[in-house]
Amino acid sequence: CRDAGGWYYVLLFPPSVPSAPPQLSIVSTSSTDIRLMWRPLSSQHSRGAVTRYHIEYSTLDQVDTVFSVEVRGNETQFTLRELQPNQDYRLRIAAGTGIGFGVPSEWALHQTLANHSMVIFAPTELKVRARVDILNVTWHPSPNHTLVSGYKLSCREVEADESDNGEKTTQTHTIRLRKKARYHLLTGLVPDQQYEVRVWAFNKQIDGAAAVWKGRTDKTHDRGKIYLTACVRKKSSIQAAANSSTSILLRWEKPRFSNVRIINYTVRCSPAGTTNASLVSYYTSSAQEILLGALRPFTRYKLAVQSNGVDVVGPFSGTVEESTLSDRPSTPPEELQLSALDSSSVVASWRPPLEPNGIIISYRILFSGNLSQPEHLWENLSQDGSITSVEVQGLSSDTRYFFKLEASTEVGPGPFSPVKDVHTPLQIYGMCQKVHAIYR
Repeated sequence: CRDAGGWYYVLLFPPSVPSAPPQLSIVSTSSTDIRLMWRPLSSQHSRGAVTRYHIEYSTLDQVDTVFSVEVRGNETQFTLRELQPNQDYRLRIAAGTGIGFGVPSEWALHQTLANHSMVIFAPTELKVRARVDILNVTWHPSPNHTLVSGYKLSCREVEADESDNGEKTTQTHTIRLRKKARYHLLTGLVPDQQYEVRVWAFNKQIDGAAAVWKGRTDKTHDRGKIYLTACVRKKSSIQAAANSSTSILLRWEKPRFSNVRIINYTVRCSPAGTTNASLVSYYTSSAQEILLGALRPFTRYKLAVQSNGVDVVGPFSGTVEESTLSDRPSTPPEELQLSALDSSSVVASWRPPLEPNGIIISYRILFSGNLSQPEHLWENLSQDGSITSVEVQGLSSDTRYFFKLEASTEVGPGPFSPVKDVHTPLQIYGMCQKVHAIYR
């Protein structure tokens, strides 16, 4: 700065306390745990090296009893343990340098899970379709599916005298499947053998109750199989066309040069490129076409057809591939983060939707200083779908702003993200004027 006499003054700013708190994310991992997550502060807001974080928390019905814990400055998450189940807590965090701690975040409210929420119910509608050496297992999700991390499936042979002798055991094979699994194909089994199949959900803490099926594989028909394999050639004409974002219409020709009367057809469907047997689905059709539904939008599927006679099955055809159409995103953009750059601008950043259902062509950001204001009165900005951050300028100082955003494909927009807020700092006028006034 230069005063009226032509003198220059250099202002040096020593390290200070952070000017803003970290943005806090909260999630429950069990009925007695709460996990806190945050991002490091920018250099502008940290005002020096952050060496520690200070976390405070209390139950909502005992706000005068506040517990605290300090975490090292290189950490970005911490889990509070041994809390009370089904209890409302308030939590906040502050960042600190060697000088001291900055202003803490506003109190955030969070409720721990109830004890009974850790009971995982059995999957519903367990069905098993038996063939000579194959069991095609399907099921619907557990009623409290949100607690589920995945599924387990076991299969074992059931001995003829097992019901009379409780001590007799057979080898059990157990496999782990993804949370989205609804099917699994058990192959290489013994013909005309009784099996027991169990399916249950699990998470990191417990295993859920099992759905159980007992039944027998079909008897072998070797002569019929050889005849059908020799006489029925694989389908040479299969046509697939996307019907919507969740369905594909599949048509095929009847096998030629066959003396076997076709009873029905089996259609095999799986996402292209997958090697996970649990993602393979099987459908039956008595006609020479089928509309495959309940598929994922904007996903490429691999399809094949098999002929079925009386007690005989033919080989699967060669595969064709077809993609479902795109759709609106079914989930909002994730991890919206807001950071005030100065008294009149804010940087917003985010991640694309978990289920975009197509190519994201644009994002729309809405913001307002009044949360109760009708949505059509909020300010809005549009951003190209390849960009996941924007600087919002022209804001008022010392004002709390509320933000939310949505993603759009060519079909249309998806849901809005949860509303998040940020507070612009109070405008600080020129330091030169203050220095000049002092030296006058």
